[in-house]
Amino acid sequence: MKIKRILTGIDFGHSSEAVIAYSSYFAKKMEASLTLLYVIDYLITPPAYLSPYIEEEKKSAEEKLENLQGKLKDSGIKTRAEVIVGRLHESFDAAIKKLYPDMIALGFATHTLRRSSSEKLIKGLAMPMLVVRGEKSEKANINSVKIRNILCPVDFSEMSSKALNLAKEVGDIFSAKVHILYVLPDHLIRKKMEEFKKEDIELKDLLEDTKTKLLKYLDKYNIKNEADIKEGEPGKVIVSFAKEYDIDLIVMGARGLGLIKGMLIGSITDAVLKSSPCPVFVIH
Repeated sequence: MKIKRILTGIDFGHSSEAVIAYSSYFAKKMEASLTLLYVIDYLITPPAYLSPYIEEEKKSAEEKLENLQGKLKDSGIKTRAEVIVGRLHESFDAAIKKLYPDMIALGFATHTLRRSSSEKLIKGLAMPMLVVRGEKSEKANINSVKIRNILCPVDFSEMSSKALNLAKEVGDIFSAKVHILYVLPDHLIRKKMEEFKKEDIELKDLLEDTKTKLLKYLDKYNIKNEADIKEGEPGKVIVSFAKEYDIDLIVMGARGLGLIKGMLIGSITDAVLKSSPCPVFVIH
């Protein structure tokens, strides 16, 4: 996957500096251009009397973006900026059609009773997406980001194969170690043990069979990295592994095996996005 154009959505909120820090890190390492996008979000067409206020907000946003462009230019990153007035999702769709980005970078927020704007975009845009969140990103600023450890959870699906290839590519560019993890879900363990009950197959046999399958899967992609196999609830295990091994970036597919056709984000990816201690690169 060649990343030459990055679209970064910012709202000048508390996470914007971290989003810019990570997207500029990717841009610099991959020699990609960076577009900063600010959307003045209106659910309906605003009445005429609001036009002066919208113009004022637009001018203020353009001035802030110009300052950011100056900082990024000093770091050697080719940058442009866009301010769009309109509905959030439609504005991003328009920017994607105009700019043809290879990936999008966004911050992350979640609400108890409703989906946040970032969640709507993450679940609604079928684009490779860097979701900047977690303790690792909280104090990030331009030129401070370092990615040394990458985690790639796999489940043998086509989507996780794409994630694996990208994790390998990004790992080479960033000179980072790639950790590969397969989680054997509790419900699958119970099901297999029931199926094999009459054949007197134990859990260790199931784990050994899974290990053999995983090694064949990695060999298919010429990947020699060691892989870990854990048991439990996948979302929780992935987050726990990321904390234990000081992971800087998780690369994973948007959805895996056994999910409803047409879903943009699966339940495991969703769980990781909500609890990850570091940014997550979601592959569609």
